[in-house]
Amino acid sequence: MTSKSRVNIGLVVLAIIILIVAGYFYIKNTTHYGDVEFPGSSGSTSGGAGGKLGVGLTIEFADGTTKEVDPSQIQYTLFPLTVYFQGQAIKSVTWHAYAQLDWVGEMTSLQLSGPMTVKSNTGVTLRSEGMLRTYTSSNMPNKNAWFEIWSFSLTAEDIEYSLPQTGDYTLTCTINVTATANFSSGLQSVKTASASANLPIRIEVSGITSLLCDIQVQVFK
Repeated sequence: MTSKSRVNIGLVVLAIIILIVAGYFYIKNTTHYGDVEFPGSSGSTSGGAGGKLGVGLTIEFADGTTKEVDPSQIQYTLFPLTVYFQGQAIKSVTWHAYAQLDWVGEMTSLQLSGPMTVKSNTGVTLRSEGMLRTYTSSNMPNKNAWFEIWSFSLTAEDIEYSLPQTGDYTLTCTINVTATANFSSGLQSVKTASASANLPIRIEVSGITSLLCDIQVQVFK
């Protein structure tokens, strides 16, 4: 083996050693919480927050039965959850905004705010509201547990009033949330996320029916 080859091999080995050491210190100094990363060690108390956002539905059918679909039923964040209804007639739909949060440090206050809107695929806004929820140390939501931020309902009559023509539509509920968390250390963490749910419907003279809905979870960034 020539001296030039030995030098090249030595440089490759040195580069591998450097990558291994850098990876070790990165893992050691980064704390992972679900789908969110926070800088600092497991003993960090400076503060940091993150989590997930999702839309849920409670559908009341004409026969009096109900079906609830919410983000806690999703096993894998990357894939939507589709639930089938077998073309049942709808009496009303309640849309829910849900969040699941995690944090490092002592959170003293939390504010969740932003719009929640239901639109049709034809561009008609059926309902829109501004969400605002404030939490303090006395009523802070539990870590890593889904909780409701906001909700509102649309009856079949509401939907038919906004969409007077018979035919097939898709109702999409979109939520855009800004989470502002304050910590005892003085740190403020601001994260945003958007999530949505789709409900394809058919409007006929006899009423409104639906075959399915789909929801998906998004991560605060």
